[in-house]
Amino acid sequence: MDTAVLLERLRRIGSELPWAEIKAAAHGLPKNAVETVSAFANGSGGTLILGIDEHQDFAPVEGFDPLAARDALADACANKIEPPCRADVVLEEHDGHPIVRLDVPELDPVAKPCFVVARGAYGGSFIRGGDGDRRLTHYEVTQLLSNRSQPTHDRDSVPGATLDDLDQELVRTYLARVRRRSPRLGQVADDRLLIRLGVASLDEKGEPHPTLAGLLCLGEYPQQFYPQLFVSFVVLPTTRMGETDPAGRRFLDNATIDGPIPAVVADVIAMAIRNMRVGAIISGIGREDRYDYPLDVIRELVVNAIMHRDYSPDARGAQIQIELYPDRLVIKNPGGLYGPITIGDLGSEDHQSTSRNQTLAAILADVELPGSRGETLCENRGTGLLSVMAELRRVGMSPPDFHIEPGHISVTVPQHALLSPETVDWIGSLGQSGLTDAQHLALAMMRNSGVATNATLQAWGVDRVTAGEALRELVARGIALRSGGRRYASYRLAEDALPIAMPSPPSTPTSSGTPGVEADLSAIVEAIRAGHTSSRAIQDQLGISQSTASRRLGELMKRGRVRSVHPKRSSRQEYRLIEPEEK
Repeated sequence: MDTAVLLERLRRIGSELPWAEIKAAAHGLPKNAVETVSAFANGSGGTLILGIDEHQDFAPVEGFDPLAARDALADACANKIEPPCRADVVLEEHDGHPIVRLDVPELDPVAKPCFVVARGAYGGSFIRGGDGDRRLTHYEVTQLLSNRSQPTHDRDSVPGATLDDLDQELVRTYLARVRRRSPRLGQVADDRLLIRLGVASLDEKGEPHPTLAGLLCLGEYPQQFYPQLFVSFVVLPTTRMGETDPAGRRFLDNATIDGPIPAVVADVIAMAIRNMRVGAIISGIGREDRYDYPLDVIRELVVNAIMHRDYSPDARGAQIQIELYPDRLVIKNPGGLYGPITIGDLGSEDHQSTSRNQTLAAILADVELPGSRGETLCENRGTGLLSVMAELRRVGMSPPDFHIEPGHISVTVPQHALLSPETVDWIGSLGQSGLTDAQHLALAMMRNSGVATNATLQAWGVDRVTAGEALRELVARGIALRSGGRRYASYRLAEDALPIAMPSPPSTPTSSGTPGVEADLSAIVEAIRAGHTSSRAIQDQLGISQSTASRRLGELMKRGRVRSVHPKRSSRQEYRLIEPEEK
């Protein structure tokens, strides 16, 4: 972000941001400046500006020595932190005064933590917390260091457990599937096969015992040995944890879900179903129930949390937490990202999959879902989050928001959706049979925002030809009207053809832009809402050039509709919509 724009935004909100730190540096480089560089490098990067006083309405500091500040900051980046920060420390001018700016890139995950040399990794590693820096805990530093090797905690033998503690029906089904998949294992005895697959291991006396992974997947009751390795699920009446509703209720539903992983996943889905709204949509000759959140998405995110959480001794006292609020679903699990993965890689088609718990992931790929026709809990192909993104787009929901820290991960799925249960019921009331998924999305767009176009449907994953056919068919059915030329055609509901009253779409500011520009801007907004958050992803999804994407993103930022996530020169730049409460 341009320095002037950044400072104006900070002045408007009256405080710093998690990715921006302002220091007066009137008497030399502040001692805590090196902590800020460490914090940005250990997080998602950030911008440090010297020579501005946040306590004086973000005005330039009189008497600031820019050359001394620049040299001191450059020396700190090179010699006082490890690994060194190689970014350029630059002199700029703001309101006629010199300032110093440093854009700190995120450190490669396998090189973290970045720490203050004089204090060592465990005493000098920092991360951003709110608008300040906090020291990483011992556990968080250990988590970052674990990225440099392959953890094997899931293969730990469980003290006191024997093969009799495994559920024999789960074991039978599991081994039968393994033998079908790999005929060469067909003649291997059960006990030996369990050892080969990592379900069990031999002690020093040659006696078999379940591994942690084997017990979690196939045990009768794993919590006998690990009481905290369960899933807590709470349904809250308000949008904030700890608040009560007018009836004095703190929770609408609250459960501790335990047992082996297949039972846990099935019980989570059952609890989600009884606490979500549902609408019915007719597709072809079948009926599909649409919940607040797709069941496949909930299952995939829960399995992903179980499979990738930290199972080291330090984390075995922490459970996975699921929180269902009126406006969002949140899933939290202990342990940060593993391997060379950053938050921007999550859900990306070109990122390399890594697994903290290789044995657990391999076992889960052959453990079947209860009541399914041979469907397993996971594929172990690194496609879980991709399927989450695809399913959310199919039903018109925004992608998850990931909050990553070295010691934990939380995934938030917002409830707002084009195809909410109310909208699904409204579409059903139109009496139109045989509508396609693309037509459902188009009708939801027309109802919620007043208009749908070929480009806005493309933003949600519908190809150009299918989108055009879907929109033309809605016109032929008499429930949509077309306006505009061929290239920038837009479609609105034909209100006189609708059987029930329709709420007015939200008003939008009148724009003086050309139809082509406005169509591009609307499509880019929908593309970001659908999870295509980088310039490259927007170009690929909408089929527009790099220069067009850059100009349109600049216009959206100028209008206050979109903001950039990372520092201006970041190679991982992404864009987010600015919600009304942020303005």
